[in-house]
Amino acid sequence: MDDLDRHIIHALAEDARTPYAQIAKQLGVATATVHQRVRRLRDRGVIRGFRLELDWEAVGLPVSAVISIQSRADTSLREVAEELRAIPYVVSCAAVTGEFDLFATVRARSSEHLGQLVDEIRRTAKGSTRTVIVLTAYFLGVTPPLE
Repeated sequence: MDDLDRHIIHALAEDARTPYAQIAKQLGVATATVHQRVRRLRDRGVIRGFRLELDWEAVGLPVSAVISIQSRADTSLREVAEELRAIPYVVSCAAVTGEFDLFATVRARSSEHLGQLVDEIRRTAKGSTRTVIVLTAYFLGVTPPLE
């Protein structure tokens, strides 16, 4: 990956719908070059997809929480994570170090709905949990410098 690839990635990270012609103009290269570079980055797995960024309030899921889960010993973390994936409002799950084994991020319609989700996660994971509610997300999804 060279500087041109990094510039293309940053342009797409800012807005994945930016036309390749606009990126090419900003970088002083041909549009075909940007097309070719993006295709190559996708083929190599550097770019794995283009995602939709939602306004969670507008779609009726304004409550965000992170649930720390201490997993049961008889099941692998990957298996527990796959079970949690089946819960529709769990939007991410990561293995972590420290007191807990997994962090699951959820989106809910209300605090009551969040309580229902926490109960379902506890039943599914069969371990102890701790829930932290997000009050305000100031920014998400920033792409750091690629070197």
